[in-house]
Amino acid sequence: MALLNLALPAAGEDRFSGDGFPREVTDAVGRRVRIPAPPQRIVVVFPSNVELAWALGLEDRVAAIGGRVRWPESAKAKPSIGGSLGYSAEAVAAYRPDLVVVTPSHHSALSLVEAFERVQVPAIVLAHPDLPSVFRNIDLLGRATGVDEAARVLRAGMEARLQAVAQKVSVAPRRSVYLETAAAARGAYQTMGTGHYANDALQWAGGRNVFADLQGSQQVSAEAIFVRDPDVIISLQQVPKSASLIAERPGWHSLRAVKEGRVVVLERSHKLIPGPRQIEAVEDYARALHPELFA
Repeated sequence: MALLNLALPAAGEDRFSGDGFPREVTDAVGRRVRIPAPPQRIVVVFPSNVELAWALGLEDRVAAIGGRVRWPESAKAKPSIGGSLGYSAEAVAAYRPDLVVVTPSHHSALSLVEAFERVQVPAIVLAHPDLPSVFRNIDLLGRATGVDEAARVLRAGMEARLQAVAQKVSVAPRRSVYLETAAAARGAYQTMGTGHYANDALQWAGGRNVFADLQGSQQVSAEAIFVRDPDVIISLQQVPKSASLIAERPGWHSLRAVKEGRVVVLERSHKLIPGPRQIEAVEDYARALHPELFA
């Protein structure tokens, strides 16, 4: 089985003045952003961006965070600018930021970009639609904050772990998999398709997503799952329960994955946060799909 080619982007694509400041970066929405000096008071919005900042060793330079951040533990001690009801430029300005990091997933956070542009405070947008974008975000935030070497080391370590998994599963059959990201009442189930970082993670782990014909996060019916009849079912749960409960759903006993005992429940946690810990998600999926290779 050939290793999956996700076309991970090359580092160092932006041009700036030598290795120092001022420098310019291009963010996820194509904006050229000038960073006059190494940022020392960074406001970071969205859990994946917070995890990325910590992975790059920037925690001492983060003045405040935004969004429902649960990890790292030390991040929860940082002042919060909120997020459940939107973001206020005035609330962010109170922390005197010299860099604001946001994401398109929070539309209210994007309003901060224009507000801080007007007062000449750099703001960058990080997007994370797929696994390669996680690597782009590492490069972008590393360059924007002057920790280029930390970004290089972080990226190299992640790439090495990805390749190690891909090499290990290359000798195994590519099993079809239904990844359940949520289960609602009345037979509605949440999964994801192409153009989503979890779909990429499954492929790196040696799986073939049975809903790869869909785009992004999608709701599907039990009937659609029965038609696809996956080899493996991976259920992501906030508080993991017994896999036997999935087999007890009406009609699910007829699925190949249930009959062959290939139903795995994993803790949801970082698996639906598009940050550096997606590498751990790949490793967990690989163990779920190919337990015989990880005995």
